[in-house]
Amino acid sequence: MLSEYDDTLINQTEGFHVEEVRMIDIPYLQHILKQLYGGKSPWSYTIFLLELSRKDSGSYLKVVYQGEVVGFIGLRLEGEAAHVTNIAILPNYQNRGIGSMLLEKAKQYARVHNKNYVTLEVKASNESAIRLYHRFGFITKGIKRDYYRENHEDAVDMSLYLGADTNEEI
Repeated sequence: MLSEYDDTLINQTEGFHVEEVRMIDIPYLQHILKQLYGGKSPWSYTIFLLELSRKDSGSYLKVVYQGEVVGFIGLRLEGEAAHVTNIAILPNYQNRGIGSMLLEKAKQYARVHNKNYVTLEVKASNESAIRLYHRFGFITKGIKRDYYRENHEDAVDMSLYLGADTNEEI
């Protein structure tokens, strides 16, 4: 379980705590995505259900503040990497360190599972997220054209190498 690895991160963001996502949390995850994607979640209930059923090959965490789920991250183990399938934070809770806290959890999860990389895709228009990922040490691997079905937007393919102080090519 990802939430077990290092509880010190939880205390860095006052009042927020991290818990494993459960099946009953799916509507909250969809609510967050709806807030970020103009009222429609790009992930169906069934997709979340399938993701959460893969406990041996991934993990999902939620961030809770005063009883409300305000963000989450999903990770899937793929080859040499822990791949971020989703990272989403309600708009009113962005820029409070939650994204950084979740990315630290992703790094811990990858290391515990002997993975060399954390990978993700991000909308090319999401400049603030791209800046956060670059600050975190992610490098741009390329562009995936027409990646997002709902609006045909390109994705920036990013990777963080965990095996050394500097980021290297995959």
